[in-house]
Amino acid sequence: MDYLLVYIIGFVVLFVVGSSIVILTKLHIEEKKRRKKCTEIVVAEVVDYTEVSIYDRETESYDIKRAPLYEYSYKGEFCRCAGSTSKSWLKKMQIGSKVELFVDPENPKSCICPAEEKHDNIQAIKGLSIGIGVILVIILGIKLFFAYCESI
Repeated sequence: MDYLLVYIIGFVVLFVVGSSIVILTKLHIEEKKRRKKCTEIVVAEVVDYTEVSIYDRETESYDIKRAPLYEYSYKGEFCRCAGSTSKSWLKKMQIGSKVELFVDPENPKSCICPAEEKHDNIQAIKGLSIGIGVILVIILGIKLFFAYCESI
């Protein structure tokens, strides 16, 4: 019985870690492609907030989220692009805030915000750490429960 529990817990941990690695690798590859195109640095200002519609596959509906709207000038042309929809990022980015962006010279309305990426990465690490902590607490609880049952 004890070995079965160890195998189940091991499988769950490997599944969670493996899934996380696959998802993060896919996101990293997509971001790398986009980063190759966005090479020009500009300083942008948060001028407003915009609504971004995000498709949710589970509910098969669109979710409307807010994102900071960056405005900047690139080669004399004023451009705007939307930032991250992360609630914690929205709290940091007040109207009038200045931020450095990388823009695509061929499509100046396409931008990447390194500060946003760093913030999102930190949030992802926090979430992953909490998830691993919860799994470890559950494993410890199950182990202690079985140890208690055997001692009775």
